[in-house]
Amino acid sequence: MNEKILKSLQSAINDNKEATRRRFPRRMTDICVAQVDGTNYPVRDWSQCGVLFEADGRVFESNTECSVVMKFKLSDVVTEIPVKARVIRASKVNVALEFIDVPKKIQSAFSKVIESTMALKPESEQQA
Repeated sequence: MNEKILKSLQSAINDNKEATRRRFPRRMTDICVAQVDGTNYPVRDWSQCGVLFEADGRVFESNTECSVVMKFKLSDVVTEIPVKARVIRASKVNVALEFIDVPKKIQSAFSKVIESTMALKPESEQQA
């Protein structure tokens, strides 16, 4: 019995290998929504490679592609960034999308959003 347990533990895959690490950190404090098919969904967190938002995932089919408009409130302006995405997870309350075929122009727009939100925050919040 113990040998079976040891063998299964030895064959377990370490989840912290380089290939599975996030390429970009999650951003959870930005004021933003994800618009899919004309409906705005509140964003729980996002990064430059994907987004997790609150929605009834039963209407989203895994591995399907969709167009998303990420909308960010920066000062008194709303910045919209259109991007293609693929549904990677869908539950009763959340949907996770992975951005696909992100051109340099869109990557630059995401970087500007991050820079703008960092500039708006007090220094004490930036270091936290």
